[in-house]
Amino acid sequence: MRTLADRLRECREEARLSQSELARRSGVSQSTVANIESGRNQGSKHLIPIAEALGVRVEWLNSGKAPKSRAAGPIEASPEDRYKIPADQGNVSVWESDGDLDDGEERVWIGRYDYHFSAGTGLIQWEVREKKALPFNESFFKAIGARPGDCKLVTVRGDSMEPFLFDRDVFMIDESKTALRDGKIYAIYFEDEPLVKQIFKRPGGRLVLHSFNSTYPDVELTPGDMENFHIVGECVYRSGSGFTTH
Repeated sequence: MRTLADRLRECREEARLSQSELARRSGVSQSTVANIESGRNQGSKHLIPIAEALGVRVEWLNSGKAPKSRAAGPIEASPEDRYKIPADQGNVSVWESDGDLDDGEERVWIGRYDYHFSAGTGLIQWEVREKKALPFNESFFKAIGARPGDCKLVTVRGDSMEPFLFDRDVFMIDESKTALRDGKIYAIYFEDEPLVKQIFKRPGGRLVLHSFNSTYPDVELTPGDMENFHIVGECVYRSGSGFTTH
């Protein structure tokens, strides 16, 4: 079956354009063109200027189901396509290195670290291994009220926070947000064990460490436990299998 990569390569060769020339005419990077032709990048917003540079419809380039020529008039959506998201919107860009992505002044790179914060009562794991950085838009941090320099992406281990965080999900902590807010989720150390818990305040300076998974009982801390309690940061973003609100 013919793919987006096949159609793009065919159009480019018909127009007798190199990848670099098509990139210049469309205003995208050559690595973007190469990634789409290799099937690693599904195009996202870049399909629009590429299709315009080639003189074809973006709908045809993406799916092959529309007329190829831009001069063919308006497209009438078929019943099965009526509720689909437009072909040029919401697509996923696959990348291996920062060179695969177009330059952007608003892009912020956040390193992902395997701190192995436990969501249960698992073993203490102190190893810190930096993984490939992930790109975020600067507006993302404005929306969540955080500064990029205060944030870290870490990995959760265990099932006590399911269904909010599943084993090996990734979450972002803001290390500047260490003042407890009732009901928020925090990465903490308690008795030298890294944990992720929802924390509730109680009268008399007591705290409740709550697990979303009902098989794990709440843990109540008294003021005397505070010397063994340390907040690393508040969870401000999560990426994984669980639900997205709490």
